[in-house]
Amino acid sequence: METANFLTWLLFFGLISGIGIGAMIYAYRGKGSISVLFTEFISTSSPIPSEAEVNFQQGCEAYQKGNYQQAINKFTEALKNNSTIAEAYHNRGLAFANLRQDDQSVENLLQAGELYIEQKNQDAMVILKKNLELLKARKEASATTRKLKVKSYRE
Repeated sequence: METANFLTWLLFFGLISGIGIGAMIYAYRGKGSISVLFTEFISTSSPIPSEAEVNFQQGCEAYQKGNYQQAINKFTEALKNNSTIAEAYHNRGLAFANLRQDDQSVENLLQAGELYIEQKNQDAMVILKKNLELLKARKEASATTRKLKVKSYRE
């Protein structure tokens, strides 16, 4: 009898733990962690070598469908073939931003900016600057919201 009770409680706590862990994973990796700030990807203005072009295009398709993690993976593959594709860094940065991974987003956007400067692509720099400003505004809004929550909790 005690063994049956023990197994029942073990099953019960295992189920509760599984639900909790599943919810945390969903919030971290699933749709719960998506905050779409950028809906459009950046297309290339210059030709891309064919081995990188396939991955770049697949990344753009995944981005357009809202599969941001898959898009990141495809842009990463494109960059492994050719690390000078500014648009791949730019799009990967936008996808990271949509997954609320802002540090990785900024890192990629800055790398894209360096390449745009080398390529003398002023139009892309204007877009990149706007993207960085939107990220900054979201971060500031998030910090303000947290402060308000703490303040209302203390009252």
